[in-house]
Amino acid sequence: MDLRQDPCPICGHARPSAPCPNCRGALRELSHDRPLPVGRGGAADAVRGCREVPRALFALLHDRPFVGRLWLPACANAAAFTLLVLLGVLVLLPAFAAAFAAPWWLADGVRTHHRADGPALWLFASWLVLGMPLLEALAGALHEGLRDRAEQTMLGVAAIRPNPRGALLRLRDRARQCAAALLLWPVALGLVLVPWAGPPLVVLLGAAVAAVTWFELPMAGRGLGPRARLRLLWRNRWRALGVGLGLQGATAVPFVNLLALSAVATVAATSAYLQFDKLDREAS
Repeated sequence: MDLRQDPCPICGHARPSAPCPNCRGALRELSHDRPLPVGRGGAADAVRGCREVPRALFALLHDRPFVGRLWLPACANAAAFTLLVLLGVLVLLPAFAAAFAAPWWLADGVRTHHRADGPALWLFASWLVLGMPLLEALAGALHEGLRDRAEQTMLGVAAIRPNPRGALLRLRDRARQCAAALLLWPVALGLVLVPWAGPPLVVLLGAAVAAVTWFELPMAGRGLGPRARLRLLWRNRWRALGVGLGLQGATAVPFVNLLALSAVATVAATSAYLQFDKLDREAS
């Protein structure tokens, strides 16, 4: 099932009674024992979502629940990120340079090699659309423990429900995300070449892709299927987009991108999800 009847507005699990036996109806900040509100706040949620990224980084570096649990995720992130960088620099960039070295239909009759920034723009757009899904597919499975720790801290519980979607279903989810990103890739390559408006629009597209990618883990942990996840993300689109923008910005921060991007994304998405408006009134 995509959505269970009467999900808890705090933890998102099925709630047979009130207060919810899974979270006792309370939500705390990630690094502080202060209560957090749940629900939507309009466009201002984009700023709140973006702030989840530095908060997640601070929690990972300083909070006791995460101490000693970052070695394996950091190694996985470093291997996956390095592989993607090498793929971009050694494979995609030469191919893009060759594509812009000769006239073709997208240039409207003008020799495309006159646009020297074309290969760099294409590489930029490729990361925004493909980077996060591929990074999560390569390293995301080793970050589920960080999600559990974040939920335990914020919900004040000793244990987290096991993910109802098994390993094969999560593998299928990751394959579906990568396939969708590949379908968006040509759109991003064309859009980024539009003067002035193209790069900002591709950044927003990349932020949306990052949000869909990293919110998969906490939502799949509630047994939500793809349609229910997209409905939930659309209902909380400003906060989700803010998290996606923050994560794309974190890509440019040295050492964070190499060692902690996946970990920060996992914790930031978990924290933001717990603050979502989770009641699907349309489905009800």
